[in-house]
Amino acid sequence: MKKSILMLVITTILTIQGYGQNQCDIRDHYEDFISIQKSTYNGNDYLIKRVIETKGKSCFSQLLTNNTVFVDYLLTNFSSNSNYEALLQLPDSLSLRNTYFKDLEKDSLFNSVMSELVSKTIDKKTARDSLSMDNLINIAVKYFSILRVTDEGHYAGKVCVGLNDIKKTEIDRKPFVEAFCFSSILKHYQSEEFNMYDEFVKSIKELYKVNLGIDKDEKLLRAQGAMFLLMRNNENLKKMLIAEYERNRENLPFILTEE
Repeated sequence: MKKSILMLVITTILTIQGYGQNQCDIRDHYEDFISIQKSTYNGNDYLIKRVIETKGKSCFSQLLTNNTVFVDYLLTNFSSNSNYEALLQLPDSLSLRNTYFKDLEKDSLFNSVMSELVSKTIDKKTARDSLSMDNLINIAVKYFSILRVTDEGHYAGKVCVGLNDIKKTEIDRKPFVEAFCFSSILKHYQSEEFNMYDEFVKSIKELYKVNLGIDKDEKLLRAQGAMFLLMRNNENLKKMLIAEYERNRENLPFILTEE
């Protein structure tokens, strides 16, 4: 009887220990990989929030080492800025850090996104989403933007700037897909392996081969739609996204499928 009780106690302890080892609560460690500081430019104060690589080893070290820009995108676009002005008024860096991280720990959107990321990658407690190449490329092309048409009729465009095209075209936001596409394109903006800048310039040149409108606003709208389609059919963009997925698939919360 005593032996049975002893075995039960040992089993319970091992179960509890094992359960604890399989959980990584990243919400308790935001200060380890996020920096916040106030800076000034032309007399105007602003905040710089960014994700940095961790120095020590932790349950999320590998995830962050391979996905710094990925997580930085989530911080920038899926955390609340409602306290921005209040943070700017704080008198010193210590009070800024303390207040910022206390508020971030209460940020339901960011906590939800980060918890889901950890659950699907580190803890592996939630199944990863299946993602088709069509759905991936649909998001990726939105980071190749035609911003305006000049008075001379030229197209002014940028890569990985703002979120206007995402917000205007996607009813349901996909944080992880967006972060992956953004970070992958930015990594290869002018890389030797996949130069996305060159691909963008080639596509802009293609726009000039078709008269897209006389009215500047109509021309801009058509040009942006045409750019999406040109980049959707860009083989180098597809190869780059597949290569980045294969390189980092263990740290991504989705599985890329053929269909």
